[in-house]
Amino acid sequence: MLAKICSKCGKSYPANERCQCRKQRHKQYDKYERNQESAAVYHSKSWQVLTQMCKARCNGLDMYKLMMTGRPVVTANGLSHHIIELEEDKSLAFVLDNLIWVGSDSHAEIHRIYKSSEKNKKDLQQRLKNFLLLMAGGG
Repeated sequence: MLAKICSKCGKSYPANERCQCRKQRHKQYDKYERNQESAAVYHSKSWQVLTQMCKARCNGLDMYKLMMTGRPVVTANGLSHHIIELEEDKSLAFVLDNLIWVGSDSHAEIHRIYKSSEKNKKDLQQRLKNFLLLMAGGG
């Protein structure tokens, strides 16, 4: 059986599985570092329903990739992304028009841009809002 070496703990584990330390790292992060107000949003029943609505509205397409490349890409590991982040405006936590469906790689790229500068963040947020309006037929 093929095995991998975990880059975090150094232990060997089957190649078709994940290292057991991963679950422990996530528990530690959730307990000591994660914003508890945000965690409450993401673990709520309302969020589960809203995220399914977001996925359905976007037909499972990675909206960021569609906006950037013009090509529709269905994402298997998608998630709902808050255009205006929870830390900025908690009142938009459960507003469908503040959400886009993206893949995990697109989500990471969006957050890299958000963190690069306030101007880049505001520019991308506006582009995402405008793109949603265009896709909904309102622009």
